[in-house]
Amino acid sequence: MNSSPSILTERFQDALLLAARWHAPQTRKGSGVPYLSHLLGVASLALEFGADEDEAIAALLHDALEDGPHNTGRTHADLRGEIVSRFGEGVARLVDAATDATPDPQGAKPDWATRKRTYLEHLPQAAVSGLLVSAADKLYNARTILVDLLGEGEAVFSRFTAGKAGTLQYYRLLADRYRRAAERPEVAARPRLLALFAELERTVAALEREVGVSEAEVRAYPALA
Repeated sequence: MNSSPSILTERFQDALLLAARWHAPQTRKGSGVPYLSHLLGVASLALEFGADEDEAIAALLHDALEDGPHNTGRTHADLRGEIVSRFGEGVARLVDAATDATPDPQGAKPDWATRKRTYLEHLPQAAVSGLLVSAADKLYNARTILVDLLGEGEAVFSRFTAGKAGTLQYYRLLADRYRRAAERPEVAARPRLLALFAELERTVAALEREVGVSEAEVRAYPALA
């Protein structure tokens, strides 16, 4: 993957249409907004913070393997195979890395805490391109939570499986893991990626200030201890 942005081609347009089709019936949790808004937002952030075309395509498709089987009635293997055939194994691996859990044939996933602990554990060692797609996703979500928190108050946390404490702790620990990843030379070599991490840190800190808790308090919550 290139370390600098590239011109978007018909591959990106193809990915955009595919994302729209695979997520057509899906809406954002608690808002009824078409889920495609999230995918477009994540791809936009990825591009703003230095994504090349493969990284931008992966940003559009980052939830395909998690939500696609339910939305389309197709298997995880079938959807991944289509990503490989259309965009290559490199894009498929980025989508793999962005997926915190794929449902089993019955649609079940591991519990929330297990999924998030596993994701956090591997994040500091993730490939550079995977970190960009991941952080763009998390920044988009954190900004959305902050906007809704400012407009609706703490009732916004009722939308989330882990409630206020678990949600705040997860985003604080994500920011911590990205900071740790930034110590790697190959990550530090991408200044726009570091800027993305810094923007996530600022957004998470704003969430904590709005709720009236400190970083230390959030880290000590039991949800992901």
